[in-house]
Amino acid sequence: MTTTDPAGFPLTGDAALDMAHRALFAEWRRIAALPTPAFAPAFHAAVAMLERDFREEEDLMEEMDFPGLACHREQHARALSGLHHAAAMLAEGKDKPARHAIVLLLDWLTIHIGTLDLALAVATDLARAARR
Repeated sequence: MTTTDPAGFPLTGDAALDMAHRALFAEWRRIAALPTPAFAPAFHAAVAMLERDFREEEDLMEEMDFPGLACHREQHARALSGLHHAAAMLAEGKDKPARHAIVLLLDWLTIHIGTLDLALAVATDLARAARR
């Protein structure tokens, strides 16, 4: 069962990871509220930032020889694919798909954090304990 904070935000139990997830949600919500002229550059920058974040997480999983790496990587790729499709539409001047993609991303992240990231947090915690 997933642990949540009082606002219903999924928690992994890893303070740094939970803080990073909250910041990620806050940034995507901020971007969603931007007016049209500022929206496109912020959306593209946020997609690039998410790509880096996912890559760093995948690098960590590779270093740990995490057994769930392939599934986790596949989920990251699927989320990024949707964002890239929305970004292509945004490049054509259509912001509605990108704005909708943010809503879907935040829903997906809630599930992703409460399942795959939770498993990663547990594995990371076990790896830390084994090194002590």
